[in-house]
Amino acid sequence: MVLPHGTLLRTDTWFNAFFERHWREHTRLSRLALRVRYSGAGVMRLYRRTSEQAPILLREIDFSGRDRQLFADVPEVHSASERFGLLYFELEARSSPLVIHQAEWMDLEVVSRSVRLVAGFCTYNRASRLIRNLNSLLADSDVAVILDRIIVVDQGAEKVREHRAFAALARDAAGKLQLVEQENRGGAGGFTRCLLEARNLDTATHVLLMDDDIIPEPESVLRAAAFLSLARSEMAVGGHMLDRFRPRQLVESGSRYLPEQVRIDEPSRHRVDRAEDLFPFLKPQPRNYNGWWFFAFPLSVLDRAGFPLPLFLRGDDVEFGCRLMRQGVPTVALPGVGVWHEPFERKGHSWHAFYELRNYLIVGALHFPIIRAATVARRFLSRVLDELLAYDYYEAWLLCEAAGAYLLGSEALRRPPLAVHHHLQRMGEKLALGELPRDDIEGAERSISTAIGPQATRAWRWLLVLRNLLLPSPSTETPPQRILPPNGEQWYDVAGADVVGLADATSAHLTVLRRSRGRFIWLLLRSLWTAIRLLVTHRRALGRWRADAGTLTTRAFWKEYLREQRKSAEPRPLGSDPLNCSLTIAAPITD
Repeated sequence: MVLPHGTLLRTDTWFNAFFERHWREHTRLSRLALRVRYSGAGVMRLYRRTSEQAPILLREIDFSGRDRQLFADVPEVHSASERFGLLYFELEARSSPLVIHQAEWMDLEVVSRSVRLVAGFCTYNRASRLIRNLNSLLADSDVAVILDRIIVVDQGAEKVREHRAFAALARDAAGKLQLVEQENRGGAGGFTRCLLEARNLDTATHVLLMDDDIIPEPESVLRAAAFLSLARSEMAVGGHMLDRFRPRQLVESGSRYLPEQVRIDEPSRHRVDRAEDLFPFLKPQPRNYNGWWFFAFPLSVLDRAGFPLPLFLRGDDVEFGCRLMRQGVPTVALPGVGVWHEPFERKGHSWHAFYELRNYLIVGALHFPIIRAATVARRFLSRVLDELLAYDYYEAWLLCEAAGAYLLGSEALRRPPLAVHHHLQRMGEKLALGELPRDDIEGAERSISTAIGPQATRAWRWLLVLRNLLLPSPSTETPPQRILPPNGEQWYDVAGADVVGLADATSAHLTVLRRSRGRFIWLLLRSLWTAIRLLVTHRRALGRWRADAGTLTTRAFWKEYLREQRKSAEPRPLGSDPLNCSLTIAAPITD
């Protein structure tokens, strides 16, 4: 970095500050110091800042020279009045220019353990994004050194090996790239295959799981590895998710499972482009899990915790994180470690509701068994009723399917996942929401989705139930009477209108929610029956899950689960071009 004379550089930013308490509480950090390599003249000031205090100047050092280093020890906190906080420094240039070659936080006494990472990617028809991300990691020489292997599990129809940029990537990987092709087994099957292959590597110590469609920050890989190398005990490190469309907003930093509500805690967005935005991250928060967009942990814990459950989609990371927690392996969501990712609200709904409810019910049964059957049944029925009153009959049907699958016990996860998925998709075609061109809509009331408070009475909700039961369905020609933004519609926004349009600014069409008396009655009766089944048999299902789930997390189970669609028996080189890259097409998993 080149600083003209008089320039002041400050590092109290999300990626550049040092979040001291996370490192002090979870690692063997001892004598912390800042090292800066420079050419030129200037002054360096080292600060500690907390949410309660103004910045405290810890060190001020004048320096000059060419290709020299300065060290600044960080004073420890010794009294109750002092607190760990945010460490940062500023550099003021007093020559023109001042060149900063390198700056790093380091421990001058503790010897770190060796960390050899396996980077594991599961991909499905995103070859271009995946290859871009792999090139980004390999282009950073420091990251390339600590990567023992890169394992890519390709489950798509558009093969990564057929992409025009793959040959160059394979050569640049210098023998570190392993490509595995297998039948689509969802995120759980793809990432578990990464873990199975990584566990066979004698030199690897940790695995780092990443999504194929992220925008990575390679420095995050180094920081996660450093944290793990100094960890007091076995732990997992999660990276934060930043919004790829609004890069200065944080979407999620790990989360908690809420057993009484059978869902995860909804993440709240944070700006991270101002110094005061960093205060909420000064204190480590308890986390049950971190998403697999960036998740690293020791491979050795698989020997006692087992492999992920075959949950196909949604919730596999939640369940595995909760299981690690019960095994004494906490998840630390580390500020300054993150990737950019598409927010989940932009991915739409479709069949997601099935996997979310089924899998979150499983998480609750396995790791939070104190949930009462009445609570589960009430939550289920309330959520279905919300969807019915919002005229989203497909999602209501999915919720009923999910609860029924949960009550089957572990047998539900032994069924071929693609057959289950195709069944959901076929019903989606039957219960699909309608569409209309925007230009065909005239005179509809435009409103925004607004949250409803406690003042909304139960009587209003049940009056709407009676309205849906008694009034005949509107004509299929009836145009929308109200326009709402997408992904935010609630039953109280739809109330009183028989046809509602959802307007997405990126689409030329409106999605249409249309009231149907017949579908309402059918799904209301089905949901009532399912709620009764949950009430009566939930405890039995809970016991069955706790008794059988362990058989679904073993190497033996996964070998059989992934064997069904295998096409060949041995790894073979890719084509005739010696790319120094191994390709495995659904090959057996070695012991």
